[in-house]
This record gives sequence, C-alpha cells and structure tokens, in this order.
Amino acid sequence: MPIVTVDVAYDAYVDFYDASYLRYFNTSGLLDGYWQEKGVANHHYRSALRFPLTDLPADKTVTQVRLKVRVLIAGGETHLTDVHPYNGDGQADPEADTDANFYSRCASGGAYVDDSTLLRTTGDKWFVLGAQACTDVANAKAAVDRFSVGLHEEGDNDANATLEALEHVDPNHAQLEITYEEEAPPPSGGVLVQIM
Repeated sequence: MPIVTVDVAYDAYVDFYDASYLRYFNTSGLLDGYWQEKGVANHHYRSALRFPLTDLPADKTVTQVRLKVRVLIAGGETHLTDVHPYNGDGQADPEADTDANFYSRCASGGAYVDDSTLLRTTGDKWFVLGAQACTDVANAKAAVDRFSVGLHEEGDNDANATLEALEHVDPNHAQLEITYEEEAPPPSGGVLVQIM
C-alpha cells in the first residue's frame, strides 16, 4: 500500500503557569509534561503539531497513521504520554488559537494513544494512532487539507520531556506517516463495469 510521509509545518507548546497561559514557538524544543519552579508555581506544558495533507491524494481510504517525534531530553521515570486529535478531530489550526484554547485543545477528544511510556527515553519514537486517526485524517483531508495533534503528559504532573522542534539545527522534526489503499486497476484488455 502507498505511504505518504509528511513533515510538520507548525509546532509550539503552551505553558500553563500561575493561572496564565503562554505560548512558545520558534524554539528548538517542545515541552510535554510538568515542572515545579521552586518556591513559586507549577508549570504544565502541552504541545501541538500541525501537518499539511496536500501530498495525500483525495478520497482515499486511510489504513494506518503513525506519528514520529524525536525526544531530546527524556521525561520523568513515570512520564505517561497521551496523543489526541487537536480540538477533538484534528481539523482546527493551533497556530490561530488563543493560548488558553491551544492548551485545552491539546487534550480534547478521545486519545489516540493513552499512557505511553515512550517519552521516558531519548531518540526517535513512533506512535501508531489507531483506527479513529485513520478516519480523522481522511475527514481532515476533505475538510481543511491539514491535520493537527496535541500531546500532553497524563495528569500533567510528571517531569517534562523535550521534543525536537522545527527550529532545531538537526533536521529530525516530527513526521506523520499515512498509509492508504490504492484502487486496483481494471483487468488488462477488459472493461470495468460498476454494478449499482
């Protein structure tokens, strides 16, 4: 089956800190998790990634979606990662959202990946996003021609991991790998008849 590999086009993270939200982009690393600033307040980080779907042909049946991220600094020993469709279906644009909406929409909708331990170690990590992601990617292709996911640490209470961002000097940015079905050609020399 054909596979399309898509590079991330936008990435950022939001820091929820002392009842306020602050977005970070144009940075070399994305944060996912939690950090306690001694004597002050707790920082809770959530990240979003947006991928263009222009290279995915229209009206295809998507059979698998995988997300690749590179971990630069490992999360805590009990770090559990959740991957969600951004804003519930992956169609909203995180770049256009307010910082508060960005933060909440990273954890909205049913999780594609729940309580993964992959971000406890460094290196390239692949998440298989499951059947719902296949449907969501196909729907996002038809509706907005882009797809976004959100990542957060389960409970937002474990030491954060740092993921490679677009601006990092090493070009191993996040990618979305989409597998889809190709229609079989008609038999050679024959005529394809469609029965309704």
